[in-house]
Amino acid sequence: MMNDKRSKPREFLESCLGDKVKVELKRGGLVRGEFKSFDEHLNLKLEDARKTKNGPNDRKFKSLESGNRSRPQVGFG
Repeated sequence: MMNDKRSKPREFLESCLGDKVKVELKRGGLVRGEFKSFDEHLNLKLEDARKTKNGPNDRKFKSLESGNRSRPQVGFG
């Protein structure tokens, strides 16, 4: 049963691969981009990403990998 509980987040993330997503960061702000991959620690990799911090000062990234600074919350945007 424990394997079932652990596999559900992975299954969800696998179903989102290639989608445009937004990720809420723990320290504030959002990152939007194309969800390319994730690892066993659920670190995310986005391409063509844009980081927004409560205002118009967006930062663009060709590729962005998140670590423990993101909340486990993925939305579509």
